Amino acid sequence: MSDSSSARRIRPLGEAVVNKIAAGEIIERPENAVKELIENSLDSESTIIDVLLKEGGLKLLQISDNGTGIYNDDLPLLCQRFSTSKITKFEDLSSVKTFGFRGEALASISHISRLTVTTKRKDAVHGWRAFYIDGKLAPATGHGSSAPQPCAGKQGTVVSVEDLFYNVPSRKVALKNGAEEFRRILLLIQKYAIHNESVSFSCKKFGDSAATLSLSSRFRRIDRIRQVYGSNLAKNLLPFEVYGGSLLEGFSAQGLVSNANYASKKTVFLLFINNRLVESTDLRKNLEEVYSEFLPKGASPFLYLSLNIPESQVDVNVHPSKRVVHFLHDQEIADLLRSHLSKVLENEDARRSYHVQTVLPSTTTMLKTPESNRQGRPSHTVYEHHMVRTDPREQSIKTLMNRHTPTSSQKTPACGPASEATDYEASPTPVASKSLSRSNLLQSEDKVYRTEVNYKSILELREEVLQSMHVLTTNILTEHKYVGLVCPERGLCVIQYNIGLFLVDYLSLSFELFYQIGLSEFCNFGCIKLEPSISVRTLLELGLPEQDEVDGETKNKSELLEKTERLLLARREMLSEYFQLTISPEGQLESIPMLHAEYSPFLEKLPWLLADLAPHKIEWLEEKACFAGILKAIARFYVPVKLDSENAKSDEVERIVQLLEEILFPEFKRRLLCSKRLMDERKIFQVTSLPRLYTVFERC
Repeated sequence: MSDSSSARRIRPLGEAVVNKIAAGEIIERPENAVKELIENSLDSESTIIDVLLKEGGLKLLQISDNGTGIYNDDLPLLCQRFSTSKITKFEDLSSVKTFGFRGEALASISHISRLTVTTKRKDAVHGWRAFYIDGKLAPATGHGSSAPQPCAGKQGTVVSVEDLFYNVPSRKVALKNGAEEFRRILLLIQKYAIHNESVSFSCKKFGDSAATLSLSSRFRRIDRIRQVYGSNLAKNLLPFEVYGGSLLEGFSAQGLVSNANYASKKTVFLLFINNRLVESTDLRKNLEEVYSEFLPKGASPFLYLSLNIPESQVDVNVHPSKRVVHFLHDQEIADLLRSHLSKVLENEDARRSYHVQTVLPSTTTMLKTPESNRQGRPSHTVYEHHMVRTDPREQSIKTLMNRHTPTSSQKTPACGPASEATDYEASPTPVASKSLSRSNLLQSEDKVYRTEVNYKSILELREEVLQSMHVLTTNILTEHKYVGLVCPERGLCVIQYNIGLFLVDYLSLSFELFYQIGLSEFCNFGCIKLEPSISVRTLLELGLPEQDEVDGETKNKSELLEKTERLLLARREMLSEYFQLTISPEGQLESIPMLHAEYSPFLEKLPWLLADLAPHKIEWLEEKACFAGILKAIARFYVPVKLDSENAKSDEVERIVQLLEEILFPEFKRRLLCSKRLMDERKIFQVTSLPRLYTVFERC
């Protein structure tokens, strides 16, 4: 053995080193701190829990609740390791019902951050604020008294964790992605919110005006799942409930599981044991094996299960993070859950809906047809004036020939009169048309990863579209056959559905289509770059009216222009992040959103797009109304222009005809959900039918 090795002697580690090592084991990342603090709030009987995060919790992590609060006399012990109000002796672990019991969470957090606790009990005259470093009370400003200070406050506790891992450089460097940490914390809060339906939860980024997640205690569990995971999952959930009986006395399980009509790319498994959020890889694999018999290969389910096991049979003291628990009869419980899940899915399988594709009859089918039916008259006579001679699935040879050829709209944007689906009918000045026609469109080809959107406002707007859908009108568009353009001045086309001929306002349908595309692709728009960029001020000068009514007062153009320009510059980061509407600090419009890869918007309408974003036209301070207003403004911008058939140039008419036949009506058929309003306002209505035409022409 070398001299250096023989010189090494065993020594006890210092208390500070021990505490930092233990803290790193319990608090691996901000997500772990949030979990511990949320469980403390639930232990204190809170009904409202608000989470505020800055840089994913690395810079600031704040948990506020309305729980019972902390006694002033207990504050000196609050962050001492192994100090707790949950248990008094080791035997209490066999019957513990609270989340916390080790007394390590706050102690660990105080060793790797700057911790502030503000608390007030219901019966207290005022609240108390205390600062902690390394598990001990510390003065707030670095000097003075370290004792808790009286302060104003409401019932409950606010725990603020600042500069997490400031004294653990290696951990801080490894966790430098604040967006990823925020995503992890958001997923964690969603799980607790779904299980604890009597508690209101919110999660907000520091500096944002609205919360990213907000779930009121008025929401039922199914409503919370709908808001977090979407309505498709919510409508495909099955109740799950099973009891242990005499073999597993005291055991029960409740929850919600997806049926065989729902499938996702990754399994979502929310497991709570005695209200604790835990992980169980073995149980997860057991239940996934059951679903493998009902779901196609590569598809995964959603499972939310809450297991209730007698406390005496559960060992919660397995790991400081409390992510894993051990319990008796684990194999028997797994078998019971697996068996019951199989029965639930089998019972539902009889009512399962299948999506099938209608195909033309094959030769084999014809051979199997009874001889009497092939040689004799058909069983049901179809008269000539009721015979449908078109197939909505067939394609014209023109469409096939142009599929790989750039359209004229992709080469050079047309310069015609700007309009929208309802109001705009004024034409821009020749200068505007000329300058905008010189802008070159560059579609960004950078690789983009899809962003998952869980904003409550966007989910509600999507749900409103679904709720307002008119089934008959949507079916007409889904199965229609495009006939042609009949009135470009009014934006009218003719389509055929079954034996009916329908007149369609394609301007109104286009507005609905692009608004729905905006909702479904929110935060995931493509980008159309404008080269050269265009002055926002110049566009507003062209788009804003000379006078406009604002809150009952008449405002002139110069005042509206100044306010709108200041607003757009102040909100440019939000417009760029959510809508790909990029404005430089110098006030130059650099890019606009791309809603469809093969559709280039009419750039002469840019002034009206920015004018639609004026402060008196959009509720900028209310998230849902703001998003809806901006998406509607973008949708109006994408609506084709109205054409004056007498003065329109041939290439302008050709562009509109090509857009309608090759892009818009195929998209109406593929993805548009028609609202009741379109039917009520007669934006699509039947003008005649084959039987009526037959009575006039006596032939079809």
